Amino acid sequence: MDELKLYAHCLQGDVIAAYEYLRLVPNKNAKFQELEWKYYQRFFCENPNDCFKSEDVWIQKVLSVYYQYFRSVLTHKSVIYSENRLRRSLSDLIHGHHQDEGLDWLEERLSVQFKEKGFEFVGGVTPPYRGPYIWKTTTEKKFTVELPHHTQEVTVYFLSDFILQSWAHYATFGEKFAGGWAKPDGLYYVADRPEHKKENQDCVEFQISYLKHEAQHLSDFSRFPHLQAKDLEYRAKLVELIYEPNSFRLINKFFYEKKNDPFLPHSYSSLIILKRLSKWVFEVEEIPSLEQWESVKSNSIQEWARSLFEEHTVKIMENGVQTRGII
Repeated sequence: MDELKLYAHCLQGDVIAAYEYLRLVPNKNAKFQELEWKYYQRFFCENPNDCFKSEDVWIQKVLSVYYQYFRSVLTHKSVIYSENRLRRSLSDLIHGHHQDEGLDWLEERLSVQFKEKGFEFVGGVTPPYRGPYIWKTTTEKKFTVELPHHTQEVTVYFLSDFILQSWAHYATFGEKFAGGWAKPDGLYYVADRPEHKKENQDCVEFQISYLKHEAQHLSDFSRFPHLQAKDLEYRAKLVELIYEPNSFRLINKFFYEKKNDPFLPHSYSSLIILKRLSKWVFEVEEIPSLEQWESVKSNSIQEWARSLFEEHTVKIMENGVQTRGII
């Protein structure tokens, strides 16, 4: 069984496809039999039995509301229906009855209440769905990051002791998750990881796929403040390719992420990068197989990625820094 394919379905917001893929795998070993059972119990049985990383009853109620929302959107329920249900449930928890307030306002109130209980709460959308990050411990460290156009000084906040890590973590039982994010005040890094995914700060994954990727976001927030998420991801992923010594590591990742859906900025930017590289590398419209990519030299991919990055930057400047997107 191809685990990358399984989790790619989940990250594209399609747990039904992931579960069907699992069900149809022949001769499953004990690990994947258990995983199939876990997906059924979490997403498809009538009374899912959720686990909570808190003994606080109010916190458990909040988490339960978000779990219900995750199950809804990840199994193809209407996003509008699911968000309205989430809004009503959160309003009941905050006020004791339903009031007509938006989700952003409700999550601001939740942030205050979690702060009082000793937790940080970051709400909003990790495209395409809502899903907060809730954690207890934050430490910080400063880094100097080389990017294509300049050197960026950044503060990284290392986050640990999570009780919720948004919808992707929930959809994949912790195998896939947002490794971090960028905000105007600095970079945030998720330090809570399974043992097989822990990173030291000198490894390629941290230095390139996290630090350079997120530092590029930070730079673009300042230079091009209106860029949409799909363009921001396109630029940050090209920066990864520019500096990555083993390009196939990223090509393989992008290959499984790709999807023609602009509302999935990670998946869509991966698709656009592979399509444009395919024209330059293989002179074809369709994206070739992974076996063909494996034979391409990393230094060539680095050069082509830099050219695509510069081309995108020039187009933004031609359209004006207020532009919302190019790809």
